[in-house]
Amino acid sequence: MRVLLGISLLYVAATALGAERAERLQALMEAQGLTGMFEQQIKSGRENAQRQSDQMLTQLLTGLNPPEQYRAKLKDAAEKFIEDARSPLTAKDIVAEWSELYGSKFTDAELDQLLAFYTSPLAQREVVATKESLEQMSTRFQEQYRPVMESATKAFVERLQAIVKECNCRK
Repeated sequence: MRVLLGISLLYVAATALGAERAERLQALMEAQGLTGMFEQQIKSGRENAQRQSDQMLTQLLTGLNPPEQYRAKLKDAAEKFIEDARSPLTAKDIVAEWSELYGSKFTDAELDQLLAFYTSPLAQREVVATKESLEQMSTRFQEQYRPVMESATKAFVERLQAIVKECNCRK
């Protein structure tokens, strides 16, 4: 019984310490402006998909004069492309990944020092860790997103081609 109680107490203590560490990392990320940066990256991804969709649709319509119902179908296909190309990652996913990569480089005491702000040589170490972790995370996310974008682009082009074939509106 004492062993079970001891294990239970250790589990509760470890969970609490993990939550405290996560809170420290979240506070540090906020202070560094990283949370906003990650949200901006997601927004930029959506904007890039929109631009790509617009460009592809413009190219497709060059030399075509489809009736309104087919223009609407093409627009729907473009909207579907934008939805399909949306990153499956949320800001919360990015925060979790960042916490793992970045947080593993510092102890709890060091996180407290960082939160108190860069007043020691630790600041130089933090700059290097940030750069390394951002590069690693960017590479991981690019690799994860590549198949999403390739699949969405392929499906978009197929939808557009089917609409143009159905329309039979080439000049």
